[in-house]
Amino acid sequence: MISQIIKSFIKAKKPAIQPDPMAWCKQTYRVWPHQIDYNLHLNNAKYLTLLEHARWNHFIDIGKFKPMFDQRLNVVIAALEISFIRELGLFTKFEIHSRFVTWDEKYMYIEQRLIVKGKLYGHVTVKLAGVRKGKRVMPEQICEVLGIDYALGTPVPYIENWAEMSQAKRDYTSES
Repeated sequence: MISQIIKSFIKAKKPAIQPDPMAWCKQTYRVWPHQIDYNLHLNNAKYLTLLEHARWNHFIDIGKFKPMFDQRLNVVIAALEISFIRELGLFTKFEIHSRFVTWDEKYMYIEQRLIVKGKLYGHVTVKLAGVRKGKRVMPEQICEVLGIDYALGTPVPYIENWAEMSQAKRDYTSES
């Protein structure tokens, strides 16, 4: 991961590829032999690494990695939900499309799609929490740094359902 951080600083000086933070950004990858499992497809743990790489590059592509770094703003994963639809086999070339989808009073949400030749192979929803010097940064402040109008955050039914399910899990485990 340290190499990704170094590359991010180098790339951060380039102009934004996609200046609209709400637009889709695309990264291209290939499944290599060191990434496969016994079934000869992409190992589940490797998905997480590649998805994280794509999110880092998303911030670079929208030109916001440097402003976030300058303001000591970091986003960390609070939760992640993955739906595996089709397997990614050895040497398969695929894309990860990433975009901000919405936010609420506590979290930002990024959607990521794994695409092969225009076909959906996986869907990911990531709940991000903002952090600065060990303290929470709320989405309104994150939107300001990203150049997004906070008022444009609209409810998305599947994310609302996910949030309700997460709360139900917390309630259930506190009762046990």
